[in-house]
Amino acid sequence: MKRLTFLIGATLLSAAAFAAGEPVSPPDAVTAAFESLDKNADEQISKTEAASDKAVSDSFASADANGDGYLSKAEFTDRNHS
Repeated sequence: MKRLTFLIGATLLSAAAFAAGEPVSPPDAVTAAFESLDKNADEQISKTEAASDKAVSDSFASADANGDGYLSKAEFTDRNHS
């Protein structure tokens, strides 16, 4: 239960920061958020996966630096730490 609570909190924290373009602390929160959105564990977030989080979905195009239609962990992390 504590892990689920942490995961939900980390997701909400990073999603809010993602939308605002603000840095997130600690970095583990960003990793937890990325992993919670990466439903098929392929190390990238598709537009379909991002749709489950409005903030990520709304910022998807600008965060997808290489324009491949997916957010890599680096793109997601860079967006949350810039």
